[in-house]
Amino acid sequence: MQTMMNIGKGQLTAIFIALASGGALAFALTSQYVFGLLPCDLCYMQRTPYALTLVFGTLCALPAVRMREKRIVVAHCAALFVLSAGFAGYHVGVEELWWAGPTSCTGGSVLSMDGLAAALTQSASPGCEEAAFRFLGISMAGYNFAASLFLTGFCGWAMSKRAWWQNQ
Repeated sequence: MQTMMNIGKGQLTAIFIALASGGALAFALTSQYVFGLLPCDLCYMQRTPYALTLVFGTLCALPAVRMREKRIVVAHCAALFVLSAGFAGYHVGVEELWWAGPTSCTGGSVLSMDGLAAALTQSASPGCEEAAFRFLGISMAGYNFAASLFLTGFCGWAMSKRAWWQNQ
């Protein structure tokens, strides 16, 4: 059984990925359920990579997973963080009105009675072009973009440390 003293850096990398992903999800859920900041469709899309990296990082941290496989999982987490950065960057562009968002998110026009009836049965969600909250002029999507890029870089840096991934 491993103790904290002999946990390898590869395993610590997996733990950090799980904690960072869990923290991002906790922040998003706290913003939604405690502070009442309703997420739009693009906000929900940005949560998916974090949920996956939380699961992957947690499973990867298990001592039964060999170091070679841990490194492969970290590579997959890096790809998911790139995807997260893409979602967040797209969302920032929609918020700043650099480009149009999806019609499901920007309140596209209802052209038929069926469309009107469907719109009335859906719960109200805010448009993607309006940031629910800004801190220092940066929206939550902007901070997610920066965090996703940081985590992508961290995963790439950790994978470059070949000594970390040797079997112990």
